[in-house]
Parts: sequence; C-alpha cells; structure tokens
Amino acid sequence: MRVVVTRPEASGLKTAQLLREIGHEPVLLPLTSPTHDATAAIAALANTPASLAVTSAEAVRALLGSGADLAASLHRPIFVVGHASAKAARDAGFRKIIAGESDGSALAQLIADTDVSHRGTVLYLAGTPRDQGFERALGELKVPFETVEIYRMQPVQWQSHNLKKRIADIPIDAVLFYSSEAVRIFFALMEREEYLGQLRDCRMVCISSKVLSQIPAAFQNAAFASPAPSESRMFDLLDRKAGT
Repeated sequence: MRVVVTRPEASGLKTAQLLREIGHEPVLLPLTSPTHDATAAIAALANTPASLAVTSAEAVRALLGSGADLAASLHRPIFVVGHASAKAARDAGFRKIIAGESDGSALAQLIADTDVSHRGTVLYLAGTPRDQGFERALGELKVPFETVEIYRMQPVQWQSHNLKKRIADIPIDAVLFYSSEAVRIFFALMEREEYLGQLRDCRMVCISSKVLSQIPAAFQNAAFASPAPSESRMFDLLDRKAGT
C-alpha cells in the first residue's frame, strides 16, 4: 500500500523505514516543521527543576539542540508519554525515565501517584500548538508545575506541483495521523488543492480517538483510531483495515 506519513520530517523518516520493512510504500508528507527556542530551554534547565515532563520526543530534540548543559538534569526524573519520547530521553542520557503508555491526562495521573511529584515543581517542556489535556489534568490533581515552551511547530508550505507528485499522480491507500493539528492541516491542504475526491477510498488511521474526532464527517466511515497510542498498534490497524 501507498501510505502517507504526516509526521514532521525527523520522525517521519523513521516511520517510513518501518513501513518499508513491513512491505508498504511510504509517502512522506510532513505538515509541520519544528523551530526550537534555545534561550527558553537553557533558562528552564538553569532553574534546576525537581523533575521534568515531556509529551513529545521533539521536546528532547529541542533540549539537545539548544546547547544547554544537561549534566545537572540527567539524574532527575523525567516523565514522558509513549515509546518515542522514552527512547529520545534515553538516547539523550536521562537515567530516571518514567513512561506513561497512554495520553497526557494519564501521564498527569502517573505523576500525581509518584512520590517525586510532591518534592517540587514539575517542569513541563512543551511545544506549541499543543493539546491542553496534560496541563489541565495536572491542575486538577493539584500537582505543582511550570510550563516552558521550547519549540514551535510551523506549517510546511507545500507547493502545488510537489504535492501533486505525492498525492495526485499515483493513488494513495492510507494516511497516518499522529495529531489533531496534522488532521486540520492535511484536510485544509487537500481542499485547497481540490484533492478531496481522491481520498474517498483512502483509509485514515489515527493514533487516538481524540485525533479521529477531528476527521471530517465525510471521511469518518473510513477512519479508525488505534486502541493504544503507539505506532506499532497503528501499523496493526493499518494492515487489518486496509485489506493487507
């Protein structure tokens, strides 16, 4: 199958390799690109937080690219969502990685249930735009936290002729969505280029029911949510629902 990967380029390349290994043809279509704020990252770590939290591997990449001295932070607990963020933290040298397997709200509950959350403020290294569920849940659970935005995801400006080569010239069979923002940008782009009609037989595989809820009503019958927010489960769903 030809499978469109809507992730940013760095993570999208990894997804593409995995898709090739299981027999699919990936079509890279990054819809956003990160801009890192090195000054904010350096200032945040200079305050020596008791623990850190990230809900995206991009936050770890922003830390590494900032030039910040991580030495004083690598022994501190870092709370993460999912396997990708956990791997990024591990590769960066963090030694106390506490991973949640679900979403931001579940991670907030995990932090509340961990003794370290009561020994100081949790530093949430965040990006924008983002879902507010993690911060809202932390507030409801009375977990003290500080949010510092260290990266911003900017929309990629696709030219019509480049988009045509990837989407229009050869039919696509499925699209993988990892965020609500990606759904919004993708369908706005398809509408602008008048490609919506070519998506009628295309499967939409989403990382969560929250992301699925953003799929336009006309495409909901061919849209499916992964039972768990992991790429491997998305691939399982892709194979089951797309007829391979």
